[in-house]
Amino acid sequence: MLKLILIAKYLVYGIGYGSFWIVVLGIILEFFAPNALRGLMENFTVHALGSIAVGIGTATTPIVYEFDRLRRWQQITIHATVGLGTFFTVAFSLGWLPMASPFAIAVSVVLGVIIFFAIWYGFYLYGKYEAKKINEKLRNSE
Repeated sequence: MLKLILIAKYLVYGIGYGSFWIVVLGIILEFFAPNALRGLMENFTVHALGSIAVGIGTATTPIVYEFDRLRRWQQITIHATVGLGTFFTVAFSLGWLPMASPFAIAVSVVLGVIIFFAIWYGFYLYGKYEAKKINEKLRNSE
């Protein structure tokens, strides 16, 4: 039952992240590139569902860190493969990333991977910081 609740929590986070980013993108486009917003609004449902799919694909995969049987490198590999795979599949199919040339595709993939791991490392450092704070509180309470 607890695992089901945990899965539901991650799923809701994913839907929330995807929804949040499509709204943020819409606001940014309205102010800085109103012509680009027209393309988003013409197919809003498709783009919103794509954003939610990316949110689910990237925000639910950290659940692998709950499984102690997997080694850390396996957890990271699963998280990155599913998250980036979902993102690139949706992004290229909906035209979010340029596909004009092999160079444009390569740059998009390299930047996407760098951004993914920068965000991952930020969360890693935050988790480490939180663990340190909790351990200090536990030591002080004894």
